[in-house]
Amino acid sequence: MSQPIIPLKTPQSRRFPHKSRNDLVLKMRIGKVELSLFQSLHQETLETILEKVLAYEHPTQ
Repeated sequence: MSQPIIPLKTPQSRRFPHKSRNDLVLKMRIGKVELSLFQSLHQETLETILEKVLAYEHPTQ
């Protein structure tokens, strides 16, 4: 005997808070890459990213 199809409750989608301009620490463009860093980033991670990006020697065209 076939079972009736019953709708499942769909979970509400989570709303993520939008980053405001106040949360933005640094926004820079190197060549075609744009990098935006926000306050919520851990200080150690921020420093590591900046070191790698600023130490990268991109070819000049």
